[in-house]
Amino acid sequence: MLKKDQVKLVCLIIFIVGFIAVLLSDNRVTQTARAFSSGPPDGHTGAPGELTCSASGCHTGTVNSGPGRLIVEAPSVYEPGQTYQITVKHMTNDSSRRRWGFQLTALTTSNDPAGTLASVSGLTQTLTGGPRGDRQYIEHSIAGTFQGQTGGCMWTFNWTAPSTDVGPVVFYAAGNQANNDSNNTGDQIYTTTAVAFSGPPEIDSASVSGKKLFVEGKNFANGATLYMCQCNNPATDGSRVKKASNDNENPFSLFVAKKAGKSIERGQTVQLQLKNPDGTLSNVFTFTRPQ
Repeated sequence: MLKKDQVKLVCLIIFIVGFIAVLLSDNRVTQTARAFSSGPPDGHTGAPGELTCSASGCHTGTVNSGPGRLIVEAPSVYEPGQTYQITVKHMTNDSSRRRWGFQLTALTTSNDPAGTLASVSGLTQTLTGGPRGDRQYIEHSIAGTFQGQTGGCMWTFNWTAPSTDVGPVVFYAAGNQANNDSNNTGDQIYTTTAVAFSGPPEIDSASVSGKKLFVEGKNFANGATLYMCQCNNPATDGSRVKKASNDNENPFSLFVAKKAGKSIERGQTVQLQLKNPDGTLSNVFTFTRPQ
């Protein structure tokens, strides 16, 4: 009798273990399915400290290797506390792309959360998480995958800027142009960024070291242009400084002209002005190279 009870107990334990394994397996399936259609888990925008759906293994393939594009349309300049419409847009001429997804977050240059993201339709949803658990994300919902649609798609939602000037805000986004085969292979993952500044560019200081001219300030957009002259309006009457670009590590606050320093004699005074790609001009900054 005792042996029969032991056998029953063993069978019961095996049944329970098997049942738990099935539940866990079902949960994994549910989570995988969610990554494809209901929106990715937090922390998949490609922002600092994050992966993308390709790097994390949700989808296979190399990021930004397909023929499509992912675009974020955001304000170039924000006012604290104001609300703006943001658009995330997929574009492609690949007719095999038939389902779409994205995730976006907004961060300061110190990688802190910046402002508030809000859905304006059932096509998007928000969530919180990320490396430190405090980043806000907005992404497609299951209704916002545009299943069967070709050529691209777009989502619009609101972003309310921080209540104070936090400097440049970077929108990091990753998107999936899927083939809609209910599998994680054959999809194309793209990443992109957009930047909103707290005002026009401003030059605070300049210095020369060797041949290089260093210009410091804030709100320097990528692709900005530096002008220099001994005149009142460098951007209109001066000359464009060649071989000059945003610094790699501090692109929004440091501009480096590789050879401009050698054209400024010791004790010479020049006027500097920076122009962002959207046409906004900085103040005219007077720089005198020390003797």
